[in-house]
Amino acid sequence: MIPSKCRLLIIFLNLILSVSFCCTGRENTESLINPNSQSDIHSIYIVNNYMHTGIIIPVENESIHVISSLKYFRDYNFIDIGWGEEKFYQDPNNNICMGARAILLPNTSVIRIEGCSAAMENFILWSDFTVRLSLTTEQYMKLLDFIGKSFIKGSDDESVITSSRHSGEIIFFKSVYRYHLFNTCNTWVAKALQKAGLDVSPTFIITARQLYNKIKDQGTVIKPLK
Repeated sequence: MIPSKCRLLIIFLNLILSVSFCCTGRENTESLINPNSQSDIHSIYIVNNYMHTGIIIPVENESIHVISSLKYFRDYNFIDIGWGEEKFYQDPNNNICMGARAILLPNTSVIRIEGCSAAMENFILWSDFTVRLSLTTEQYMKLLDFIGKSFIKGSDDESVITSSRHSGEIIFFKSVYRYHLFNTCNTWVAKALQKAGLDVSPTFIITARQLYNKIKDQGTVIKPLK
């Protein structure tokens, strides 16, 4: 027979091991289910496809509150938002002459928002590059604030819609900025990231490759630019 003192010692040790196992087991489970459970991290994606460079953000309470135009996209999981010259960006049959006009002359601009419910894998497939950036809540709110202030508001304090496509899946809004050779869609994205607090200077960010080279080491490259 095991002496009573030994039995008590064994019971005590088992109790300690049980408590330790439960605590560490629960922490491991939470980290597997939600790797960001211990911190407020917001993932955004920078994507490029030919002449379009956009920022993909989720459609949720914070983004709708700051960017009022997202009220048109409540039924989507996330949006792809970009910026460009007003005529060239909206013309599906844009040509070389119109493109030259957009680059050589300071022109009015628009913000393009496309609602998306498909998986991110679809964006990765058609993109020339995709980079995921992880932002703190403070950085994320600053990013949303910059985007929200890029819209022109009408007398009713509503964003001014210039056109829409595919039953509202894509909507263009007038923007406060002017588009020209040294202020392209890639410059706008760089400014947004700089305002969010990332180490990205928009100076001389004109092309998608220049933007990619600036951000590739600050996030996770999902699809590299070739």
